[in-house]
Amino acid sequence: MSIILDVLNNKKFEKPPVWFMRQAGRHLPEYMNVRRRFSNLMEMFKDSDICAEITVQPVQRYNLDAAIIFTDILMIHMVTGADVSFDNIDGPKVIEAQKKTVDFNNIKFLYEAIKKTKSITNKPLIGFAGGPWTTLTYSLLNSTERKDPQKAIKEKEREIDLQVKEFTELTIKHALKQIDAGIDIFQLFESSAGMLNDEQLMKWCIEPSKEIFKEIKKFKEVPTIVFPRGVSLKNYITYSNIENLNCLSLDQFFDLKNINKLNPKKTLQGNLNPEILRNGGENLNKEILEILLAFKETPHIFNLGHGVIKDTPIKNVVQTLELIRS
Repeated sequence: MSIILDVLNNKKFEKPPVWFMRQAGRHLPEYMNVRRRFSNLMEMFKDSDICAEITVQPVQRYNLDAAIIFTDILMIHMVTGADVSFDNIDGPKVIEAQKKTVDFNNIKFLYEAIKKTKSITNKPLIGFAGGPWTTLTYSLLNSTERKDPQKAIKEKEREIDLQVKEFTELTIKHALKQIDAGIDIFQLFESSAGMLNDEQLMKWCIEPSKEIFKEIKKFKEVPTIVFPRGVSLKNYITYSNIENLNCLSLDQFFDLKNINKLNPKKTLQGNLNPEILRNGGENLNKEILEILLAFKETPHIFNLGHGVIKDTPIKNVVQTLELIRS
């Protein structure tokens, strides 16, 4: 078994395993060399050979402890026939089909990419999905509403209730298909959790997470991770007590002095600030050492509090890994 799988089973090591959210991407010159051959991201996502190649790039460069499949949380919208695009200026767009028809063959390329990745690396492979709420924010809320969502949420509450239920079921099926294709770990990205008040979070994020992890564990004993970005300490504590969850991923705003308030039976992941990684220097060393010290008594996966920023220098990533591994 690999170190990261051991840690996800609540074993503690002196030197934690490491991977980074958004580790495959624009900070790597080898990624940019591939990207230039395509007119848009969706073309890349639909090419399973390219996705496998990009998935293993950071693992090959840095010898990271896990790969994460190169795809996007919005792929699940394509299952219902939605048009998904990735604009370099305005960001991702989802236009829902007038008549929804569920067909997972619409994203068969993603499951093929998982199989191909497993054939070219022996590192554990992380598959993922967005939490139902986070995934829906791209179809239910426009870019202006996402910046100040509560007014729109109140107007669309009944619609959100129905769609969260629908997307919980779709997310379960999507996770199981990724497991069937060969992933070793499943992470749920609830990146928009911080938009919600406590009642909304419980209804649209925490309860669906419980259902998703329960169904995954019924199917196969695959380790599960959740990343509820931007939630309060009270809600991190609630997340840490979810049954069938192996690991709680913490954002950079989580105060490390509160680690002992979380469920000690859960592995913790995080939580270096991506800006600090980008800026590098002595402050980067200081932050890394503080994180390592804070998690010393806890099963821990070293990661970021969000994704790698596109202009992060490679030397800063190398500096981080050298310090963690020294």
